[in-house]
Amino acid sequence: MFPVHRTLAAVLSVVLVTGAAACSRDSDEDDAVTRLDVGVVTVIDIAPLYLGIEKGFFAKRQLQVTPKPRQGGSLIVAAVVSGNQHIGFSNNTSLLIGASKGLPLRIVAAGNQAADGDYAAIFTRADSKIGSPKDLVGKTIAVNNLNNVGPLSINAALQASGVDITRIKFVEVSFPEMGAALAQRRVDAAWAVEPFASAIKANGGAKVLLRPYPLVAPHFPVASYFTSESFAASDPGVVDRFRQAMNESLTYAQGHPDEVRRILPTYINLTPEVAAHVVLPEWSTDVEAPLLRRTAELALKYGYLTTEPDVTRLVGG
Repeated sequence: MFPVHRTLAAVLSVVLVTGAAACSRDSDEDDAVTRLDVGVVTVIDIAPLYLGIEKGFFAKRQLQVTPKPRQGGSLIVAAVVSGNQHIGFSNNTSLLIGASKGLPLRIVAAGNQAADGDYAAIFTRADSKIGSPKDLVGKTIAVNNLNNVGPLSINAALQASGVDITRIKFVEVSFPEMGAALAQRRVDAAWAVEPFASAIKANGGAKVLLRPYPLVAPHFPVASYFTSESFAASDPGVVDRFRQAMNESLTYAQGHPDEVRRILPTYINLTPEVAAHVVLPEWSTDVEAPLLRRTAELALKYGYLTTEPDVTRLVGG
């Protein structure tokens, strides 16, 4: 969901000239608290991070974690690679694209996996004559970013359904605007994720045509928490403590959906009523390295990258 292409040159420039630190200790003692700023995009997927902070999973490992919302994953990648932040959250397609371009990225913990149901779906208007995936041939589909996880999963799902993807056109539309773009007939279909999927359904003027993620792979790994190779090498203890706390947070969130729904309105613009009904993603501690390789293969196949990234290096294997 978060692009790397447009800011890659800027990221590489920042890497050469910036080295500011976002991680500091309250003292030189071994048991000092380490402060970490974690770059995030304000989406449902990061609920475990907020739950982990609330439940003290980070604090008991001497970590003081502060989420730092940013507008997109590319900005988070830039901040992490430059050293302005030491941990970030981004979709895996963007991380794979960045790694293929030589950015020194290292995944430190799983982010989330796609759930069944309408966690992510392609919608058409209720009165549309589009009734099957094959009817999308020659049509336009709204996605939040071109050449990223949306088109990648859609292409893979459509090919699995026997659709000629060379005759599909993607149009970039922000998630909040997709419902209007669909209703105003500016696009023929729209790919939306929660909570925007629920908003489109609530409008009553749309129907679900396809749920791409399950057709690509069960438990498709959508996003991960990552750091720079330099920080992973310079302070592996902090990285390991963050991983431990994040894994505990992911496990807790998966087992306590009511608490996830309770905490959503505290950091994202959702009413408790909407939060009670959105489709939650899955949270697991498995970074799903084999499926990351599959994602890299698809990105290469669809031309989102020209060089296959070293997935083993990316996941620290």
